[in-house]
Amino acid sequence: MDLKTEVLIIGGGATGAGIARDLALRGIPSLLVERGDFTSGASGRNQGLLHSGARYAVNDPEAARECIGENRILRRIAPHCIEPTEGLFVSLPEDGPEYRANFIRACATAGIDALPLSPRETLAMEPKLNPRLIGAVQVPDGAIDPFMLVVENVRDAESRGARFLIHTEVTGLIRDGLRITGVHVRDRIAGQSYAIAANWVVNATGAWANLILGMAGIRIGLALSKGSMLLTNTRLSERVLNRCRPPSSGDIIVPNDTVSILGTTSLREDDLEHYEVTAEEVTFLIDELSKMIPDVKSERFNRAYAGVRPLLRSEETSDDRKISRGFALIDHGGDSGSAGLVTITGGKLMTYRLMAEKTVDFLCERMGLHVSCITHLQPLPGAGLGNTLRDRLLHLRRQIPAARGEILCDCELVPREAVDAILREGKVRELQDILHRTRLAKGTCQGGFCVYRLLGLLNELRREKESGGSNVVLRGFLEERWKGIRPILWGTALKEEELIESIYKGLFNLAPEEPGRTVGGKA
Repeated sequence: MDLKTEVLIIGGGATGAGIARDLALRGIPSLLVERGDFTSGASGRNQGLLHSGARYAVNDPEAARECIGENRILRRIAPHCIEPTEGLFVSLPEDGPEYRANFIRACATAGIDALPLSPRETLAMEPKLNPRLIGAVQVPDGAIDPFMLVVENVRDAESRGARFLIHTEVTGLIRDGLRITGVHVRDRIAGQSYAIAANWVVNATGAWANLILGMAGIRIGLALSKGSMLLTNTRLSERVLNRCRPPSSGDIIVPNDTVSILGTTSLREDDLEHYEVTAEEVTFLIDELSKMIPDVKSERFNRAYAGVRPLLRSEETSDDRKISRGFALIDHGGDSGSAGLVTITGGKLMTYRLMAEKTVDFLCERMGLHVSCITHLQPLPGAGLGNTLRDRLLHLRRQIPAARGEILCDCELVPREAVDAILREGKVRELQDILHRTRLAKGTCQGGFCVYRLLGLLNELRREKESGGSNVVLRGFLEERWKGIRPILWGTALKEEELIESIYKGLFNLAPEEPGRTVGGKA
């Protein structure tokens, strides 16, 4: 099975999906391949922050201007993916007033609305904040659902003719002289290998950019920075909270539906396939963020997770926070001798649409096409639809009891009908694909009680056999889940994990695969 397209996009994160949508809106055929599912990389492992750009205003004004510009665009085109919480940059006594004054001036220069607040005004807005604070600055931060954002871009692009192949890995580049003319790929589930011919190949793989470029003998300067985060069991604040100080680790709390996400660290990471959150990082984040909200110390945590940021560096530095969060579009045709190959990397989730626009502008110029970008004007298909827990509660309340149907996830009120709709599309191929498209397994139990219900549904539909059977799928899920549970396992979370372990070992007979190990990888 060999395929052909005008533009081949490698990478199914926000940038790749955004490029596919932009191309589709300009009438240019494209095909996107992703080795896992959409949002499998950094696009699904971030804090879900709708950046105002204020964090970069002092040290990286260009990135700040990009963020505030995209902030305003996303509020228009993707309101259903956003909770417009606003944000506070909080000054504690040890932060002092000097940085706050510089911060306000820098925000004004970058075009970011910044409103100074007194301690009394700040505590009236967020009573859980440290009462010793000396003031705050309000900025237009917010929360964004990266999973829905990416899937919505994919759906819109697909409705306009774009094609997508998930769980499909690029194994090599096809070269004709000095030009890259396509790729070799392998279906990671079916095991089938084939070629895809393309006039242009866009490398939008983020932190994995050099893995693809290495197939052409090319390498670019990337610093891979691991950022670790904690997911709380409750929502600690109504607004995004930042420390008003120079960028550092442990300085932000982002409300996300019923929970909060605490972050983040910044540690150099070389292994993109095997990295974990350490107990030391968890302790650091709790200690540091409890200075802003003391209740962090007594909070229960649902899980820890990490993502790897691809940071473009022009010179060697050991401090990744000093590297710009800007992005770069690189044409490998010139000195590299790989015409037809383009890399877009760096940047942030917040600037995915702008990165896609610049990429497609470049491709149109090379193709001799004069078609303007309209992604900043064209809303995503689901714009206007509710996505919060409140919306889900209202939906259930409007239904008569007999019509409500089965609830698969009690924590996040995910009904069976939502999963049925996804399965009817015929696009998902693994359990994780369903979890990326719903809020199932994102609540307190982290899938401990709802995933076996989901597998019961898949077994009923004979879908679990596509991945090797229910036990294989369940064991794989538990092993992956354990990576996020282990660093925060104490108190109530430990008791719950013991209960979940007894369920899976006792009821489902998931015995250890090797001596000395129990379900979930625990020694």
